[in-house]
Parts: sequence; C-alpha cells; structure tokens
Amino acid sequence: MLYDQYVEELSKLPMTKELSFSESEYRLRVEKVRHIMDARGLDVLLITFTPNLSYLSGYQSFGSGWYKCMVLPREGEPVLHMHQLEIGPAVLTSWVGDVRGVPWSDERGAANGLADILKERKLENKRIGVEIKKPGLGVDLYEGLKRALPNASLLDASDVVGQPRMIKSEAEIDYLRSSANITMKALDAALPMIRAGVTDNQIAAVIYHSLINEGSEYFSTQPIVSAGQRNWFLHTTFKRTPIQVGDTVELEFGAAYQRYTSAICHTVAVGKPSPLVEARSKAINETLDLLFQAVKPGRNGHDIAREIGVGMNDVSPAPSATRMYGYSIGLGFPPTWGEELYFIREGIDLELKPGMTFHTVLAIDKPGTPGVGFSETWVVTESGYEILTAHDRELTVVDA
Repeated sequence: MLYDQYVEELSKLPMTKELSFSESEYRLRVEKVRHIMDARGLDVLLITFTPNLSYLSGYQSFGSGWYKCMVLPREGEPVLHMHQLEIGPAVLTSWVGDVRGVPWSDERGAANGLADILKERKLENKRIGVEIKKPGLGVDLYEGLKRALPNASLLDASDVVGQPRMIKSEAEIDYLRSSANITMKALDAALPMIRAGVTDNQIAAVIYHSLINEGSEYFSTQPIVSAGQRNWFLHTTFKRTPIQVGDTVELEFGAAYQRYTSAICHTVAVGKPSPLVEARSKAINETLDLLFQAVKPGRNGHDIAREIGVGMNDVSPAPSATRMYGYSIGLGFPPTWGEELYFIREGIDLELKPGMTFHTVLAIDKPGTPGVGFSETWVVTESGYEILTAHDRELTVVDA
C-alpha cells in the first residue's frame, strides 16, 4: 500500500478532527518541550511512549501497543511514524499533518524507516533524544537506529516530555472532573448489588455497564473487583468468585474521559465486619484525612509522607516508610492510568505545585485476612487541594 497516498486520501475526506484540545494548546506543549530540548542540547526528540506521544500530538487509539513514534525536531513541523493499522487513528485524532506508515511486511523494520526520516531532515549526525526508560522503545528499534545512524548520538531523554505533563491545564482538570462524575455514578450503581451469593464477575459487569453507559471510553486500567481469598493479595480482580458472608469486597476503577482518569477505591463488608476490618478502615481513612490536612503548594512528598504515615503501622503489614501516599494520575493508556511522573513517599523531595493531580489509594492486604482499601483522586490548588472523587469513605456494610 502506498501510505502517503492513503494519508492524502484520508485527509481529503470531509471529516471533523477529533482533537481533545485546541491545536494551539498542543503547539504550546511542543514549545515547552523544545525549551527543555534546548537546555539538554538535543537536536531532535523521538517520542515512543504512548502517553507522551498523545500529550503532544493528540493521538488516541485502542491499538496503542503498535509501533509509533513522533519525530520532534528542534525546528520545523513534527512527523508521526506509525504502524499501518494506526494511520487512521493518527489522522483522525492528531493535529500533526505529516503522518507516515510502516507496513507489516516491511522487512527493514521501523528503525530504517525512522532513520530515513531523520536523514531527510538532515538529523542523522545530530544529538537525538530517545525515551530509553519508557515502554515503547524496543530493543530492536534502539539497536536498529544505532546501526542505521552510526554517527548520531542517542541520548536518554525519558523525562523530557514528563516535565510539562506534571502540571495540568484547566482543560485537563475539567476532563478529570468529567471522569470523576462518571466514576461516582458507577460506584453508586455497584454498591446496592453487593451481597452474599453474587459473584465478583456480576459486580464487575454492573461497573462496566455503568461506566460505559455514562460515557467512558475504553479503560486505561480495567475495573478491579477483588473478593474472597483473592483480596488477600494486591492486584487481583474478578474471577468467578462467589461472595460469602464475612468477605470484604474491594472495588477500584475509574472512567476514561478523553483518556483522563479519576480513579476511586472503596471497600464493602458483607455481614458484620470483624474488629480487624473496622480498625483497618479507620486507620486508612484517618490517614487520608491527615493527608488532606497536610497537602499544600510548596510542601514536598517526603515531608508529607513522614508526617502522616505512622498511623497505619499498628494495623498494616507494611511500615509507613515503605508506603506510597499518592501517585500522579491523568492521561493514560492501557494497561495503567498511573502516569509515573511523581509520588508522595519518603525520599521524594519533589515540591507540590498547583495543577498536579494524584490518586491516593491506601490498601491493607495481608494473606489470611480480609483486604481493605480506600482512595481519592485529587488536584493541588493554589490554596491546598480539591478532591475530585469526594465520597463517603466510611466502610460500607451490607446485610449477609
């Protein structure tokens, strides 16, 4: 297939571009990245990490695991170099005008095609930033670039796009509010049907239906419903498990709105909860309350974590010093809504600034005992914080 002809035909169609933001906002993001490139002495940046590429170009697709790269030179227009299946989504959802394809059958692979673009731009002997520490830059691509561009300097630039992504614009925060609204409706739909005798799959089905029916896109993280012995362990979810009296059911999910997610975690006790479950719920929610008393612009993650953490030590198998009390959330693609840009935990001295967004989930899961977890998604404001998923965090208890 002649991909340049295919892109030209697509571009001539009377379609409405599906941009999440204005082209001017995307170009402002590009300029912020270019300032960082200047400081690093980079002539061009190869962006292969899907959330970063989406942040700068607008690209969205459920097939985001396929090869993709945004070639961002220090000057001139960027290029999107995409697997053939992703050309359509790139043309539809991105503002970038130069979209080029890589066919399945191309024996040279993506590396040579990418090298050709760099040669075309006279960048084959320059300082090239690559996202070495991020998913998307495979070994084959990296080694292929080194072979095809023997005189280039390939430099780690994994954190370049992440720096402007840390501070969300008002438009981004509005998307997180929209996500939170859908997420809360799904929680309201799920809680009444949790009882002994139903399965975790049936609970998950209600969450899926509500999220999608209310307007969510495909999820960055699949909804989690953990019950029975499965919620003794972190990161387990539904698997045809019948709910029994004495179980706790942990729910964690979030709607995706223009790829932005506000997540929530909540726990339900089926029948009268044990003193251990009650103690864990109390400790988690008191710690969350302390967190929101402590956060404000100018404070750093280390100090906040040390200040609020000790309250969980008596009921948690993990000491407070090893806990994470918040991670950045926002723009995401499967398999995770977590941005991995900043954290609230000991050893992290990053300063909180207005526009930073966090998901704080605190869970206690110890083999042999019912798991308990609660969370909120929130944003740092000029005066403190705004909880986007504010809800009743008391342990929900349903009759056996």
